[in-house]
Amino acid sequence: MAANGSAPARPSARGHTTVPFPFFSSTPLGAMGRSAEAGDAEGDPPRERGEAGRAEQKRKRDEPSPRELVAAANAARDVAALVGTAAKLGPTTCSSSSAADGPSATRGYVVDQLPDRLRRWCFDLTKRNMEAMYERTWGWSNPEKRRELAHSDARFIVAFRGDDDDDGPMGFVHFRFEVEDSDGTPVAYVYELQVEDDARGRGVGRALMDRVESVAEKTRMARTMLTVLKTNAAAARFYERLGYVEDGDTPRDEACHYVILTKPAGAGRGGEGVPPRRSSGVVNRR
Repeated sequence: MAANGSAPARPSARGHTTVPFPFFSSTPLGAMGRSAEAGDAEGDPPRERGEAGRAEQKRKRDEPSPRELVAAANAARDVAALVGTAAKLGPTTCSSSSAADGPSATRGYVVDQLPDRLRRWCFDLTKRNMEAMYERTWGWSNPEKRRELAHSDARFIVAFRGDDDDDGPMGFVHFRFEVEDSDGTPVAYVYELQVEDDARGRGVGRALMDRVESVAEKTRMARTMLTVLKTNAAAARFYERLGYVEDGDTPRDEACHYVILTKPAGAGRGGEGVPPRRSSGVVNRR
């Protein structure tokens, strides 16, 4: 499993914003007065059609907005409950059967719940895995990465080697609930996915992403998103296997170092039941 190579701060500029125009209608004005007759012609009594329309309008009014969904997700401080307390990494996600490995579990934290030792470990692991790759692109900054990991909206899921936290962490994912700039939808945005060298190839990264996607569904996010460096071919292949595809808002600038990847909520976790990825290579795409 390779780290995802996410940006020091999540890319936000997309160059455009899609704005809906609910007040425009393609229905000719003269046709508006014939709605009752149209209802009869289509087999629906006008009264029933009117009641159904009012019910649909009420449903839409009562539906929380994207910002309300994100606010509610951020207000849910019990990340462990969303993830599942000490959730087991089952045999389908942990391929190693060595007795020395032991069973693994995941736990969720809001940033201010993350123990100091785990906070330091998250930074150290990210630096070990990513500093050289960052230096070849936009550069590495210790203070900037620390600020990113300490953001008030940061949520963490950590995989452990055994049922007890003292058994040692294997990997972590840092994500946040946000309203996507381009289309205004609520998303779970993965900022960092990092796994220890000796834990790679054991399904830890897959299990962590599975947990994030499950949380995205439970909190009614529209999709899970992330960025991956174009030079990080191993990470690109990993996300492709999980069903992630290139997002339409990926910058086309030749100098851009990253690709935005996305996966709809409910599209199937762990790479099962998801559509095949588009044929264009995510790493070489410009």
